[in-house]
Amino acid sequence: MRKVFLWLLLQSLVIESVNAKTSTESKSRNVAVDSIVLHSIGGPYCKNAAVKYSAANGDGDRWIAFFARHRVLGIHYVVDRFGRVYAGISENKIANHTLGWNPFSIGIELVNNGDGVELYPKVQTDALIELTKGIMSRHRAISKHNIVRHSDVDHSEFSCGGVSYKRKTDPGQLFDFEYFLDKI
Repeated sequence: MRKVFLWLLLQSLVIESVNAKTSTESKSRNVAVDSIVLHSIGGPYCKNAAVKYSAANGDGDRWIAFFARHRVLGIHYVVDRFGRVYAGISENKIANHTLGWNPFSIGIELVNNGDGVELYPKVQTDALIELTKGIMSRHRAISKHNIVRHSDVDHSEFSCGGVSYKRKTDPGQLFDFEYFLDKI
């Protein structure tokens, strides 16, 4: 009964964005979904020969609208710092969120700087856990072993001040991945 209540509660928290890309802008899947890739909005970049992190200012409304307007990037869900879940591209469509993983994965963005300084609020992590459980119930091929962080699967680098750095570090060192996996 508790699981049903939590599922219904999560469904009421998912905000269908009027700004989300339409189904005509995203390709239909021709393979089964078997993976989830976790992201954070913020990430590293180089400025004046120093590594900086982009800020993830704003809430889910801002970021789901950002992805809806973006000509290349797309996302299935955004979970903001307040635990609100925003639906972007439909799960039966391909979102362009992780090179090489898009056709068979669901992409989830967490509104966070991903800089190893900003913590992930419990309400955000709890919402992510419930969202992930819901996705896994709809896509039975997804196991815990197929839930990855963007940093696990993208090993590209960028140069800054003559030093190479990992380009994708999200969701960042302060995201408690083991706790998350244990709770799903």
